Amino acid sequence: MTEPVRAVAASLLDDVAKGSSLNKIYDRAERSVADSEQPFLRELVYGSLRLWPLYKGVTRQLLERPLKTKDAVLEALLIMAMYELDECATPDYASVSGAVDCCEQLGRPWANRLINGCLRRYQRDKATLLKSLGDSERAALPGWLHKLLSKSYPEQLDQLADASRQRPPFTLRINTERISVNDYRALLTKAGIDSRAAGTSGLTLVQPVPVAQLPGFQDGFVSVQDASAQLAGLLLSPEQGMTVLDVCAAPGGKACHLAELGATVIAADISEDRLVKVTENASRLNLSITSIHSDGRSLHELLAPASFDAILLDAPCSATGVLRRNPDVKVIRRKSDIDQFTALQNELLQSVWKLLKPGGQLLYATCSILLQENDAIVGRFLESEETAHSMILPKTIGEATTYGQQVIPSALGGDGLYYALLEKPTP
Repeated sequence: MTEPVRAVAASLLDDVAKGSSLNKIYDRAERSVADSEQPFLRELVYGSLRLWPLYKGVTRQLLERPLKTKDAVLEALLIMAMYELDECATPDYASVSGAVDCCEQLGRPWANRLINGCLRRYQRDKATLLKSLGDSERAALPGWLHKLLSKSYPEQLDQLADASRQRPPFTLRINTERISVNDYRALLTKAGIDSRAAGTSGLTLVQPVPVAQLPGFQDGFVSVQDASAQLAGLLLSPEQGMTVLDVCAAPGGKACHLAELGATVIAADISEDRLVKVTENASRLNLSITSIHSDGRSLHELLAPASFDAILLDAPCSATGVLRRNPDVKVIRRKSDIDQFTALQNELLQSVWKLLKPGGQLLYATCSILLQENDAIVGRFLESEETAHSMILPKTIGEATTYGQQVIPSALGGDGLYYALLEKPTP
C-alpha cells in the first residue's frame, strides 16, 4: 500500500533536519509512494532542501512561537508547502489543502489551522517576509558557509548562491571510442532531445530525460556525468595501458572514463555496496575494471609500493561545490565537520602517495569550494613530502589557485570541483 506523497516528503525532510543523510534514507522513502508520484517526491524533497535556509527564515517569522521538538515535522511541512507554492505547477489552492491534509496524515490533526493560517499569510505577505530575511537566508545558504564564502569569494558569492539553488544540469559524457560527440548529438536530435556542448566530450540536455530514453545508453555509448567531473580523465590523460589507481572511486564515473581513455584501472572504495555500482557501470560500458574494497588510508598496506603510473584521489569532502546535487548539505553540514574532512584528506594523500611510481602523477580532486580542503591540503603535503612536486594543470578549467584550479559552479555550467596535479620525480 502506498503512502501520501506530501506526508512522505515532509517526514523525509524532517529526518534530514534531524541529521540523516539524504542518500541513506531516500530510496526507502521513494519506494513507499506510487511510481507515478516519485518524480513529484524528488521535486518536493530536493527543491525544498535547496531553498531550506531561505524558507526556514520565513517560518521563523510565520510562527508566533517556536514549535515543540516533537512537532518539528510541521516546520518541514511548512517549508515544503512554500516551495510547492513558489516552484511547482500545482494550483495554489491544491498546494495549501494538500499541506493541511498532511497534518492528519502525520498524526497532528490539531495543526491544520496553524498550517493553513501560516500558508495564507505567506501568500498574502510574501514580499514583506522575504524582505525581512538576513543575508545568508536570502542567499539560501547556512550562516557559517555564507560567512566563509563571503571572505573567500566576495565577487562570486551571488553566482555561488544562485547555482546552489538551481536544479543541476543533466550532462552526458560521450564514449568517443564508440561514437563521436557530433554523431551522438545527431542521435539525440533524432530522438527529439535538445542538447548543447559541454567540454570536449560532453553534452548537456536542455531538459533531463530518463536514462532509458537516451539512445545507446545500454550499449555503452554514453554516461551521465557532470562536466566538471569529466575533467579528471582529461587532466590525467592516461596513455594506453597505463596503470591508474582511482581512490574513493564509487560510483565509478571517473574510473570508467579513465578506462575509456585506455588506462588499466584499479578502483578502490571503502563502501562495498557502492563498489557494486562501479562494476555495473563498467559492465554496461564493456570495460574491465578491477575493484578493491578498502579504506583508502590503508591501501599502502594492501598494494605494492610504487606500483601505479598515475593516481586519482577524489577525496571525501564537504560537498560544498555540489550543493545543488546534495542539498541536504545545507541542512546537516556544520563548520566543525570541515576539520574532520581535512584530517581524512591528509591521511589519504599520505597513504596513496606511497603507491605512485617515480615519474608518475597524482591528481588530487574534491567537490569542495573551501580553501581548507583544497590548496591548504596540497600545500601542507608539499611541505611535508620532499618527493612531491606541484605541476601546472595541462589545461585551464577554472580559476587558478596557488597549487591548482577551482571550477566555480554556475547555474548552467559544471559543479564546483577543485583539481591539483602532483608529480613524483624520478631519482
